[in-house]
Amino acid sequence: MELTVRYGTGMDFLEFFRIVERERDLLNPISQQKLARVAAWAGVQDGTRVLDVGSGKGAMLRGWAATWAIQGTGVEVNGAFVQEARQRAQTADVAARLTFWQGAALDFTPDPSWYDVTVCLGATFALGGFREALGWLRGATRPGGAVVIGDVHQALPAAADDLAREGWAELPSLADRHAQVRAEGLEVVGFAASSPDDWDEYTSLMWQATHRWAQTDPSHPDRAEVLRVVQEGRERYFRFERAHLGWGVWVLRDPAR
Repeated sequence: MELTVRYGTGMDFLEFFRIVERERDLLNPISQQKLARVAAWAGVQDGTRVLDVGSGKGAMLRGWAATWAIQGTGVEVNGAFVQEARQRAQTADVAARLTFWQGAALDFTPDPSWYDVTVCLGATFALGGFREALGWLRGATRPGGAVVIGDVHQALPAAADDLAREGWAELPSLADRHAQVRAEGLEVVGFAASSPDDWDEYTSLMWQATHRWAQTDPSHPDRAEVLRVVQEGRERYFRFERAHLGWGVWVLRDPAR
């Protein structure tokens, strides 16, 4: 998710998130209950073909496949997450209807006549940014289909100096995000926002994972670096992000198609 790029570290990017996201199934600050609501707004039903860019461990696709007989494709760059997604799909007995493709999102070529619903939750950076992701997803969605996109925005307004100091100088407001959606000619048909509880669970799972990993792997060469980066993120969370950082999921349709 876009939040992952906030944690700058000298170690391998994918390895860092394999460590700190070990306790998470959903890799975004949102619940399966809200994702079920999103699915209803997007028209997910038996037979729906879904593309999920930045699919992580496959939690969203797995949840939808447990409810509806969808055909799902997940695109994910982190090989460890792809492996977990496949294993968890097998355990949930939905593997026959889900495919997980490993690689960079921009290297994946979707069939624009195939997908009824295209999704990118918290991984818009993999498609070049929020605005670029809107265009990519729109182009990958069949006429009459739905685009689902999730990303950060300002919740409570913050002064420009405070945003810059906390590393969020380019953080758009919710109104800014809506303007980006409208500029692409898309219509919002549903919106779900993360709650403080969603945020607290999401961040606490990172802290739990990091603490347990540090105890069980005390000789890891990057242990001190991981602990430092996570501690800095924890301080930033309580100091600034919990109050000022929002995250939402937009369900969109193209009124011209």
